Amino acid sequence: MDINGGNGYGGKGRRRGSTDFYRRVPKEMTEATKVGVIMSLLSVIIMILLFCCETYSFLHTSIRSDIEVDPNAQELLKLNFNVTLFDVHCDFVSVDVWDTLGTNLQNVTKDITKWHLDDQGNKRQYHGRNKEQRKVKHEEHKETLEEIAESNGGEDHAIILSPDNLQEFYKKHNFAIIDYYAPWCIWCQRLAPTWEKFAAQVKKQ
Repeated sequence: MDINGGNGYGGKGRRRGSTDFYRRVPKEMTEATKVGVIMSLLSVIIMILLFCCETYSFLHTSIRSDIEVDPNAQELLKLNFNVTLFDVHCDFVSVDVWDTLGTNLQNVTKDITKWHLDDQGNKRQYHGRNKEQRKVKHEEHKETLEEIAESNGGEDHAIILSPDNLQEFYKKHNFAIIDYYAPWCIWCQRLAPTWEKFAAQVKKQ
């Protein structure tokens, strides 16, 4: 009787112990040792040093400039490209170059050749090298619209069109040059004095 009862009790204890998530740690695992104390102190010291170093580097920023010399001894960099444009005449095509420093070279002519193409994209006729075009002289106006109007006797030559007077304006004039602008656009505002002087010249002619 005692033996059978003992076996049954022992089986229940093993099942109960296998599902216990909060088991006791043996005493020999909680005893302090010299090696454990030394490792704990070293870990704390290292963490403090890392925290201080990261905080110092975050609070003290510095600016450093590095100059690297390009080993390429050539002054110019050769670029080979082939661009095909349909329905565009060769006279209206130019090549502009920009670099990272902001240097802008417009209408590069050296070593640029052009060919006329057929509808299949095949070379048909040699057009020649890219000719150097004359620089366009841009006219600058320092006067405002009010100053230009005063010099013209208070008359505005550029007519402001709207849906109400557009058809009537077409009937009175055989041809018209119209500038579509936005009042809030700064470039349209800068073009306004030039457009007014252009309108005055057209009216005189």
